[in-house]
Amino acid sequence: MNPIQQKLLDIAKLHDISSIRRVDLVQMVNCEYPSQITHHLNQLIKRGDLVRVNNNLVPSIKTAAGLIRIPVMGEADCGEATKCADGRIVDNLAVSPSVLKSKLSDKLYALIARGDSMNRARVNDKEIEDGDYIIIEKKDNYVPRDGDIVVSIIGGLANVKRLRRDNVRQRTVLMSESHRQNDYAPIIISNHDDFSIDGKVVDVIKGVDK
Repeated sequence: MNPIQQKLLDIAKLHDISSIRRVDLVQMVNCEYPSQITHHLNQLIKRGDLVRVNNNLVPSIKTAAGLIRIPVMGEADCGEATKCADGRIVDNLAVSPSVLKSKLSDKLYALIARGDSMNRARVNDKEIEDGDYIIIEKKDNYVPRDGDIVVSIIGGLANVKRLRRDNVRQRTVLMSESHRQNDYAPIIISNHDDFSIDGKVVDVIKGVDK
């Protein structure tokens, strides 16, 4: 696939590409002219890689080979948040639909797990271990439930934790679930912290050496 088309397809997986100005897309995919954006979007539509749903352009989930292409957005710490969440797509993960137990969605992305503070947590009967691909669904207006495993952004840094609601004290608690549980203190979040939830962890694809 043409590199510009691949970048446009990756953008469409996480954003409503129809609402992004052509001049902004030129900068995002590093091409020269808005006319190139129009041409490559038309090519993606012609091949069926982009389809219209409710007047929005969204990616077709499956590739021509029947695989699902999921953008990899870098790494996320399962311990202390030290990885910068800058929104860059660093790779693409192509998997068979049979590998994923979660519901297929065009809002899926992946992060590579780093650390062992969540290696006792289970998602679809799979533990989150160092080097695994964590599959996240990025929902609009997502309000996590108590007990969801989420990707949180704290001061621009991403980590993965079990979310607990402390309604009595009006705070959020992010919990580790590790075989070395005593090594990891909870993260206490107040309403005044630079904090957001980027998505819910819906599946895990084990690393190749697992």
